[in-house]
This record gives sequence, C-alpha cells and structure tokens, in this order.
Amino acid sequence: MNQPLLHFLATKNYKNLCFEQPFYLNNLNIFIGSNGSGKSNFISCLKFLKNCLINIPEENQGVSSFEDAISKIGGTRILDSSVSSPAKVNLYYCFSQISQTNNPQRDNVVFDLQLYTDRGETRATVSEEYLYGGDFLHDHANSDPFYYYKLHNRELGKGVVSVYDKPGQNYPTHFESLDNISTNSLGLSSITKILENSQSPPENTPIYRIRRELIDLVSKWHFYNANNMDLNQIRTAEPKLGQSDIYLSQSGDNLALVLDNLYTQNLDFEESLNLAMKSILPKTRKIRPIRSGRLSLTVEWHFKDTNEPFYLNEMSDGTVRMLCWATILHSPVLPSLLVIDEPELGLHVAWMPILAEWIKQAAQRTQVIITTHSPDLLDHFTDRLENVSYFHSTNQTHFSIKSLSREILEPKLTEGWQLGDLYRVGDPSLGGWPW
Repeated sequence: MNQPLLHFLATKNYKNLCFEQPFYLNNLNIFIGSNGSGKSNFISCLKFLKNCLINIPEENQGVSSFEDAISKIGGTRILDSSVSSPAKVNLYYCFSQISQTNNPQRDNVVFDLQLYTDRGETRATVSEEYLYGGDFLHDHANSDPFYYYKLHNRELGKGVVSVYDKPGQNYPTHFESLDNISTNSLGLSSITKILENSQSPPENTPIYRIRRELIDLVSKWHFYNANNMDLNQIRTAEPKLGQSDIYLSQSGDNLALVLDNLYTQNLDFEESLNLAMKSILPKTRKIRPIRSGRLSLTVEWHFKDTNEPFYLNEMSDGTVRMLCWATILHSPVLPSLLVIDEPELGLHVAWMPILAEWIKQAAQRTQVIITTHSPDLLDHFTDRLENVSYFHSTNQTHFSIKSLSREILEPKLTEGWQLGDLYRVGDPSLGGWPW
C-alpha cells in the first residue's frame, strides 16, 4: 500500500469527539487512551458509514439501512451533550486512491455528511450531503471544489449532480437538478435510483463511475472486538459446508469454515497459519478443518509426538484467541480496513511481540486500526512512534487525537524507556493518567 485508503476522518458535534480538523490515518494506526476517551466513538463513525451502505433485510419492511445505522449508534444521542438542540452533527470521510475519477487531481474524495438531530425526536435525518474531490474540508458557501453531487444543500429533498456534456468526457461541465431525495437514506447508496428520473443517462455522471468503488471499499471494512469473541461458540460451532465465508465473523463462530475456504483458495495460507501457531506453541504440527458428520466442519490441532489430535474445546482461551487473530491477520484476503479493539485480552505477555509482529505485517497489505490498553503490547510499537496516537483532553469531557512526538520522546527512549513503560507511569507525552 502506498497511501491509506481511508485518508482522514473529521467530526463536529459528535458525542465526546472534538476534532473538526481532519485526523489523518496511516496504514498502521495504534490508538491508546483511557476508558471513555472516545476510542469506541471514533470506531462507531466508521461502523456507521458501513452500516449505511450495506443492505439489510428490514429494508423490505420500510426501514432503511441509514435508519438502522443511526439507531445502532444512538439515534439523536449522537449529538454532543454540551450542544443545544436542535443542531447538526457533521461527519467527514476522505478516501484516497479512487481509481475511477479519471483525473489525478481528484484521486482523493471527501464524503461530507451533515445530520439533523433534535433530542425531542427519536432519530436523526440527513440534513446535507456532499461528495467532492480533494483532500481537505470545504466551506460550501465560500469554496468551489469539484462536486460529484450536492444534496439538500438549498432545500430538503432537492440537489444537483455533475453531468458530462457528452459521453466519454473526463470533465463534467454542468449540474443537473435532482428531486425527491429522501432524508432517511444516504444519497451515496440511493443515487442510482435517484438518477433514474434524471434527464441524462446515469452513466453520463461521474458519481456513477465511482459510487460502486466507494461502496465496495467500505463494505469490506471489518471490525473485531476481543470482548465480542464468543469462545464457547468458536469451540462448539460446526458450520455447514458449502458456504463461501472468507472473513471471520465478529463472534468467531465460523472459524472452521473460514479455514476450510482459505486453505482451498490459497495453497500458502495453510503453511503460513501453521508457522504462526508454531511461534506460540512450538510443538504444533498442523491445524486443519475436517468434516464433522456429513455436512459440517470442525478444527483439529495436531502436535508432534502425539498421534491423537486435539480439538478447540481442549485448548486454552488464549490459544483459541491467538488462532482467531492469526486467521484474521495472516489471511490472503484481508479487508480494505481492519479494526481490532483490544486484541491483547486474555493473552500471555510472552505472546505480545508475536501479536505485534502479525499486526505490522498485516498493515503492509491493508489499513489497520488497533486500540489497546496494554503497555505490554505497546512496548512492541516503540519502533513505530509515527503510527501511535492518543486520545487527549483538557477538560475530561471532550477528546481530540494527538500523534506521538518523536522529538519529545527521543530523550526518554535513548535512556532505554519503551512506549509501554511510559504508558505504565502515566507519562503526559502519551496522554497521562485519566484523572
């Protein structure tokens, strides 16, 4: 990867986050901070966008993906508690390396969403929505970037979309008006339906070219939280053969199926996974998914000097967790964004350098976000200061994100301190103590 695909994120009036200026992400991002400092809120911004853009069964019952996504992040409670209601909540997402722009100057695309919130109501709605080229935020009243579309900006339910004068052009030359735009769904997800009533063919609009790429990118974001890994399900589940899962579910219950599919699709993955698990249990000989009954799968773990295999219900909690992280981080088909909350939970301290190395290797192939409270894991990112950020507050109610300063930390590192050491003692350069 040359550039992270999610280039930056910015918010305004969203819960306890306070970063109206963009926070730029790397390929590898390690987040630290006290409980309640906003790490989960940051991740919820990302989950929200994904949930808005994927279809849900309830859409057939009159509930849109957007309405479902708003409900999951808190409805109108997403509004900063210190801000008077009603008010707008702003979310900005910038994406890089968008190949369908047909213009090198527009390789970055900003999705700018403004949500109307009123604490007297049960849900938020779309107030304004923009998609434009560039790598910074625009004041829509005083700037003129290239807009793919503007929705609800002058009147709710109305907007404009950029259109080519002639098919095959690279530069659109005029806007076309749009009507009947819902405030209960994202224009980005419904734009093809909106364009059905336009005067120009949908393929004659730049948004038509890049919409699918953006949705494909975001739909391949995957989120994991060690607290949500269901070890009982992982041990006892026997997923059915024939399903196409290649990504571990959030609970991990499809582990055997994912291993079976990845082993079949990629000959090197089996060797890679077995080597990874040998690094934590040196006597590991082979881990393999096998048929359990006629149509189900389970996992066998073979060790040297032992003829009988072990099964996951005979392995320790930490060992099963490490197998899940190895499956995710060594996969030949990594998500476009991989987010893991507190991967260190339940793991022996001796495995932290191994886990850190797996994370670093995965970040060479995709974009990774890790949150951690573990100084033992953080020790092993001392060589990646530029990838570590902390959630900082001056009033203990609102938090911003700050990157670590090599200039400030270098004297301490020269003395032999590791990042985890500084985190343990509450060094202010890493955010200090949470009180």
